[in-house]
Amino acid sequence: MPVKLEHVLKRIQALPPLPTSAMRVIALTKNPATSARELENVIGQDPALAAGMLRQANSAYYGYARRISSLQEAIVVLGFQATQGLAMASAVAPVLKTQLLGYEIEHEGLWKHSMLTAMAAKSLCKKLKLPHGDVAFTAGLLHDIGKLVISIYVQEVGAYLLDKVTSAKLSYVELEEKIIGFNHATVGGFLAKGWNLPDDLVESISCHHAPSSAKNYIELASIIHVANGIACLLGIGGGVDSFLNPLQQEALDRLSLKEANLEHIMADLGESLLDPTIFA
Repeated sequence: MPVKLEHVLKRIQALPPLPTSAMRVIALTKNPATSARELENVIGQDPALAAGMLRQANSAYYGYARRISSLQEAIVVLGFQATQGLAMASAVAPVLKTQLLGYEIEHEGLWKHSMLTAMAAKSLCKKLKLPHGDVAFTAGLLHDIGKLVISIYVQEVGAYLLDKVTSAKLSYVELEEKIIGFNHATVGGFLAKGWNLPDDLVESISCHHAPSSAKNYIELASIIHVANGIACLLGIGGGVDSFLNPLQQEALDRLSLKEANLEHIMADLGESLLDPTIFA
């Protein structure tokens, strides 16, 4: 039942656009000439975005000893790229909290899995001393947005997918491509392009299940691939495919990661999960 590209693109266009304020934050944080005051002015015009950012900035994940009480303080303390991640988290939270029947994801499940992936991606960058930290957070947050579009198609063939994944010796995402015509990672890249997101985000989303296919940002795509695997292992919010898309040894080798490294990051994330506001 391969789906035509035009049908997929129509479903992408039917999704709500990102808030203008979030798009302006992304543009401003990419410009080295931007001041903290300019960012504060843009974010301050969107009360929901501002409240969401301050709530996240004060969560245990960021771990600051004192309470961050103003937008300007959050921007200065966290930095521009972290501010971009917080803005994106606040902007996409309503969309990612949708129930996706095709993937058997409950209400807020995709949001929780996405946040865990974002946190794992940033932790990986910190551990490996890689410069992508806050960009990786945003990429991790958005890596599964394609599921919003093709869940309806997965719902139609879900039983067949699950049956074939055990006999065809293919991963779930490979079977999505084979049976539906597109997989959720590729469709996520289409959606990211439609939102005019930067190329590093588009490619890392598109290639998070096949990082070796990335042309310009293979390291970042590998980080998101591994971070997604870590989030799946934690078992919170993932869908029916969580354990059917195995971690690629090639990606682990590219990042020089061992099993002990993954266990350490999982333990750190487990501590963050004790904070009840982390998914607020």
